[in-house]
Amino acid sequence: MSAIGSGGALGAAEATPPPSGPFGQTERIRRSWSARSRQERLGLRLLLPVFGVVFVIATIPFILAVVRALTSDNGAFIGVDNFSRALGNPQLLESLKQTAIYGSVVLPSEILAGLGIALLVHRTVHSPVLRAIIYVAAMIPIVIPQVAMGVVFRLLYIPDYGLINALLGQTGHDQILWLSNSVLSIFAVASVDIWQWTPFVYLVMFAGLQTVPPESVEAAQLEGAGSWAQFRHIELHYLRPLLLLVIFFRLADVLRVFDHVYVLTGGGPGRTTEFLSLYLYRIAFRFFDLGQASALAVIVMAFMIALYTVISRFLPAETR
Repeated sequence: MSAIGSGGALGAAEATPPPSGPFGQTERIRRSWSARSRQERLGLRLLLPVFGVVFVIATIPFILAVVRALTSDNGAFIGVDNFSRALGNPQLLESLKQTAIYGSVVLPSEILAGLGIALLVHRTVHSPVLRAIIYVAAMIPIVIPQVAMGVVFRLLYIPDYGLINALLGQTGHDQILWLSNSVLSIFAVASVDIWQWTPFVYLVMFAGLQTVPPESVEAAQLEGAGSWAQFRHIELHYLRPLLLLVIFFRLADVLRVFDHVYVLTGGGPGRTTEFLSLYLYRIAFRFFDLGQASALAVIVMAFMIALYTVISRFLPAETR
C-alpha cells in the first residue's frame, strides 16, 4: 500500500503544472533545456561565442551612432537637432532621388533576369553535371570584390582606350562618354550591380524551384497548362517568400552601395551618381559633420528595420 501511495504521490507531483508568473517561466525554460538532447545542448554552447561576437559587432556601432547623433561635437546632449539638420538638408532629397532611380534600374533588372535564368535552367537543363557547372559560374561574380569590379568596368567604359569605345571606333562610331554623361553614368554604374548580383537572384530562385512538387507540375501539364500558367499558379506560390526576401536584401544593398560607384564616378558627373551611401560619406569624411551623418545612418537603419517588419508579416513562419 505504501508503494502504491508513493507511486500515486509521484504521479500527482508529475502532473502538477509549474507555477505561474516569472518563477513558472523560469521553470518552463529549465524543463525545455533539460528535454534537449546532449548534442543539442553542446551545439548551443558552441554557438554562444559566435552569437556573442555577432551581437557585439552589430550592436556597439549602432549604439555609438545613436549616441553621436544625440550629442554635439563636444559631447553635450542636443536632442534631435542633428536629425532635424539631416532631414532638412536639401541635398538629401537629391541623393534619395538618385538612389531611387538607381534602385528602379537594378532591382527589376536583377529580379527578372535572375528569375528568367532560373526558370530556363530548371526546365531545360537536366544534367546534374551541367547544373553544377552553371552553379559554380554563377558564384564567380558574387565573390569578386566590388572595388575590383569597379576597376574592370572602368577599363570598359573609360574614353580613348576603353574596350567598348575601342570597339565603337573600329566600327566607325564616335566615342561615348559613358561615365561623364548624366544619363548614361547611372546605367554604367548599374551595369556593374546587375552583372554581379543577378547570379545571386538566380541561385535563390533556382533553389526555390527545387521545392516545387513534381506531381503538381505533372498534373498541370496533363490538364494542358502552358509554361506561363504553370509558373503563375504553381511555381510562383513557392517562390513568393523568396522573392520578398530577395527584394529586401537587394534593397538594403542599394542603400549601402558604395565601392564600385566610388571607383567609377566618385559620385559624378556633378551629383548624378551620389547615392545615399556616397552622400553619407561626403557628410562624414569630407565635411566632418559626424553628428548629421550619424543621425542619417540611424534613420536609414530604422527604416530597414521597419521595412523588414512589414515584409516578415507576409512570410511563412518557417522562413522568418
